[in-house]
Amino acid sequence: MYTIGYDFGDTLVALGELRFAVRLYTESNVYAPDPDRVAITGDERRTVMRADGLCWAGNQRKADGEIELEIVRGRDGRYIVSARGKHGGEVCKSMMVEVFGIDIAALTYDQDKREAIGSHRAIRAKRYPGFGMKMPLVFAEEASGAEWYAMTKDDRVRGKGFAVHYDPYLETYALDLAHEEDKRFRNQEIVSPPWHIGRCADRAAVIAERCRDLEDCFHLVPFERRTDIPDWLGGIRLIVTLHGEHWTGHVFNTFADMERELEWIVERIPGREVLAFLPAWDGRYYYNYPQYEPSPYMGGAEGFKLLMAKARLLGIRVVPMLGANALNLRFAEQLGLQDAAVRDEWGHECRINWVDWDYDLAVENDSVLANMGHPDFRRHMIERASYLVDEYGVDGIFLDISSFWANDPRYSPYEGTMAWADEMRARYPGLLLFGENSYDALWGTFGLFHEAGSPGAYEHALYRYTRQSHYLAHPALGRGSAGVHEWSWRWAVGLPEGEFPELIPTLSIVSDTITEHAEAAQSVIEQARKWKQALPGIAGRSSL
Repeated sequence: MYTIGYDFGDTLVALGELRFAVRLYTESNVYAPDPDRVAITGDERRTVMRADGLCWAGNQRKADGEIELEIVRGRDGRYIVSARGKHGGEVCKSMMVEVFGIDIAALTYDQDKREAIGSHRAIRAKRYPGFGMKMPLVFAEEASGAEWYAMTKDDRVRGKGFAVHYDPYLETYALDLAHEEDKRFRNQEIVSPPWHIGRCADRAAVIAERCRDLEDCFHLVPFERRTDIPDWLGGIRLIVTLHGEHWTGHVFNTFADMERELEWIVERIPGREVLAFLPAWDGRYYYNYPQYEPSPYMGGAEGFKLLMAKARLLGIRVVPMLGANALNLRFAEQLGLQDAAVRDEWGHECRINWVDWDYDLAVENDSVLANMGHPDFRRHMIERASYLVDEYGVDGIFLDISSFWANDPRYSPYEGTMAWADEMRARYPGLLLFGENSYDALWGTFGLFHEAGSPGAYEHALYRYTRQSHYLAHPALGRGSAGVHEWSWRWAVGLPEGEFPELIPTLSIVSDTITEHAEAAQSVIEQARKWKQALPGIAGRSSL
């Protein structure tokens, strides 16, 4: 656990049953209030700590600056904690509030994601937004079983961190809550949006409060009131994933194969109830990004047109995959997009460096995460998506890695994704936008997500605003191939009655799915025909 191995010299502020401390982080160091220049005022409902100087290195050194920490008790007993800081000569990066007085035994940071305190006496940082957290909200479980919550009231998408560490000087655990300023707007001052911390008698009520914040601050609208989702999505009972060309060039299905497979499917379920999802229709999966032209080895443009014509005849909706931010450096210069890579907050290029596509026991590192906020890349993605609609008549666009976020010093990936979606909806009303993984501020942008895990966030909150299918790596029947996805093999599982009823049933099709496993595929289709959308938890509430 990356804590600091000496007495940092935090100034503690008490209110009610809790104590609080605050730290100011610049791009060079970390500071606490100078204890020789602190004033604390207040009463039993409100306490304010002001310091007109900073200390660092465990109060061995001093610096010019200011810190203010305000704690207010809400009407329901919650603690509302606000912080602001200023440094005399360095750029402020983030602020952290430490909360003492909760006997933390475990932290829950998303539905079914719970981590207990182990022998290391800490819980490593969980970051929002990103793959690990859908909401900037955690529940801290005490050894007694009592529970607390902590959530931000930020009205913008900015980085948040949640962690737990043991302080050997205070001999207690600290709940750590960090706010990170948008890199584009950093200066020598920083204001942390309020943190709300309180005892939790009802998780659903806390999650409903976050949903109200989403609707007030991010303009999310419950699914049944959304006007940007095509009516036909409500009738879809089966998603058919038609795997195309693997990174290594292996073709699971040509466009002609896909035609035959769709014909077989509509003999068993009406075409209007089927959505055909096409990953790697454009050649070598991920390798060819972001050229986005039909693979010549699968049948080329003419074969793709014939597939689309067949799908329309059968009543099936077709959604091909694009990568929201994947760019092969081999093609970047050809496309004039060499400057489009996402940068981290230090300005370093972010690579797609986690996949060993060819299984030589080393990751391929020749692709970058492009930033949808970059105007040239966004224009390219709008042009390619429009090409698919105009030339082939696709019914939607899937954006892979749509949940990726970084604190880019130039452009916001979140704002860029929103701008891309706004332009696509303006050009093509009724076009389905389909995303991969998510965080809560994106739920109003896409009508459908597939997620690496289920269900969709605390109390199924995702389904209040959007819908979910099984993941791209959902195993094909038989040997359990994940098709073009990098997870490669997963044990095949069926879709027994009642399993994940909130997810639209999915049938993954690789080379032998229909020819060798037709009976099992037919069973999946039969279950899909009887499927009805489940809206458990908050998703099923008419009001919050």
